[in-house]
Amino acid sequence: MVTSQGDDNMATSTQELKAPKIDEPSEGARVENQVRFKGAGVPGATVQITKVEDQHLVLTTLVLADGTWAGTANENLEGLITVSAFQTLNQNTSPASPHRKFTVK
Repeated sequence: MVTSQGDDNMATSTQELKAPKIDEPSEGARVENQVRFKGAGVPGATVQITKVEDQHLVLTTLVLADGTWAGTANENLEGLITVSAFQTLNQNTSPASPHRKFTVK
């Protein structure tokens, strides 16, 4: 936990964000185009999924109050794809999640 002193002498604390979890598509899956992603994170955080090869952003979505997130890739993906996710909350950004590889038919 990081604690800092604000301008108004109020102590504020923030917890270090952990990487969000990618549940779908599963590792090694073969999926149809218009890939649907699902996972878990910190409620209220923004999750971003990027292609590992070029850091190209393929999805931005919010984590719901129950800690889940979901969304469809914002472009057609093809072939073997490797992605990673991170989440941002209150200007704090998590480390990247473990890589997830899958194939788009």
